[in-house]
Amino acid sequence: MPDIDPIQRLIAIEEIKQLKARYFRCMDTKDFVGLRQVFADDARFDASCSLSLEPGPDADQWTHSGGDQIAAFVQAAVETLRTVHHGHCHEIEILSDTEARGVIAMEDQIWDLAGETMTLHGMGHYHETYRKEADGWKIVTSRISRLHVITG
Repeated sequence: MPDIDPIQRLIAIEEIKQLKARYFRCMDTKDFVGLRQVFADDARFDASCSLSLEPGPDADQWTHSGGDQIAAFVQAAVETLRTVHHGHCHEIEILSDTEARGVIAMEDQIWDLAGETMTLHGMGHYHETYRKEADGWKIVTSRISRLHVITG
């Protein structure tokens, strides 16, 4: 474990928690400009288990690199749906002044845009790495794993 001041460690952990909260809020409120800002320019996002416990044959279509591409992928995936994402039980390890990794438990529910038909209810985790840049912490890698998925 690196020799980091305990107060600075706690501040970094809280800032990363806020970053992940912003990710969920921006996705659910369809603030895709704000969503783009949570990812590093060189980020990698693996959503191949978004709809199932194991990646499907089209897993490569669910993995994206680059902050712009990730934001565009998420926008295309959720723009016409009503979504509710909750992240909790953050396990964050500060590796240095500028690097961290974490596992965040999550639950999401997705309906059609009218909110009448649930199409997915899932539970699982986000496995992530983070980097502190000039304008704050960013998600560098993010991978979704599922414990349970109910599809409509």
